[in-house]
Amino acid sequence: MERSNIQQWQESIDPLKLVVGKVIGRGSFGVVHKGSYLGQTVAVKVLDLGGNKGITKDATESVKNDFMKEVGIWQVLDHPNVTKMIGATMCMNTNFSHKNKKSKMESNFCAVSEYVKGGSLRSYLFKNRDKKLPMKRVLQFALDIAKGLSYMHSKKIIHRDVKPENILIDHENNLKLADFGESTFESLELFYTSGEIGTRGYMAPEIVRGKPYGRKCDVFSFGICLWEIYSCDMAYTFDLDKITYEIYKVCMHDMRPSMHVNCPRSLAQLIERCWDTDPRKRPEMKDVIVELEEIMNSEESKTLSQDYNSVFGCFRLFNHVKQNARVHIL
Repeated sequence: MERSNIQQWQESIDPLKLVVGKVIGRGSFGVVHKGSYLGQTVAVKVLDLGGNKGITKDATESVKNDFMKEVGIWQVLDHPNVTKMIGATMCMNTNFSHKNKKSKMESNFCAVSEYVKGGSLRSYLFKNRDKKLPMKRVLQFALDIAKGLSYMHSKKIIHRDVKPENILIDHENNLKLADFGESTFESLELFYTSGEIGTRGYMAPEIVRGKPYGRKCDVFSFGICLWEIYSCDMAYTFDLDKITYEIYKVCMHDMRPSMHVNCPRSLAQLIERCWDTDPRKRPEMKDVIVELEEIMNSEESKTLSQDYNSVFGCFRLFNHVKQNARVHIL
């Protein structure tokens, strides 16, 4: 991203009118605060190098460039199912609304966005893990994510880190894609990677294997997310980060969570096509929207929505099967 684009966003935010509040999220080089700007409650994502004392000067510059790239991508996005960026600055002051030693920052880089108070989709699923979600809610959540991703793809942008932790829920139960730190503009040719991009368990097989990849990697991640939304559970209950990368590449190429016996066949088929090992066999996100709307309007879906208690009563019994055995090889 060119520096002139950042300058444009710097001018759109008056740092003196930005008040930074409590920490509501953390990443490797970013801290998200709740704050206020011009009387509006906002989320403030700050580039924070304070917790990385051993980082070199070159690495610091690389992190700053990555942050500016994220801002450059985020600023062009405008869709109901994508968190809205308000502006960015490289001259943030330290106007804190409370005393918090952990909030001390060594960077003036920050991006200000709308505050989505419902928290992450991961937290929502965890709270509902025992009762599960009505089918109507499952399909609506899936549609929200699909619409957000389809919009990003229409702008030639790949998210590359789609997971429930990076999806926020607002006060009306609408989902919004967030965290564009791994996002990139799609080139005319497929990308190659020699390392991990995204999050284990959601990374498409082509990325894991270092093969060419494009926007279909988001479709794979969506498939895993859809399984988790239907299940109100995590696809993999063991710690994938403890597996060496070489073993992970072999194991995760063909491993998927087992499909639940009560999952409507039309939904199960869509999930399985989205997480197909071959990206050419995965649907485009715009086609996923059409399929989800068809499923939502189908008699099967209406019946399941009306018979919610009996369907998920059986599902609860199935969910108590030993969790570590809940995967199958394609």
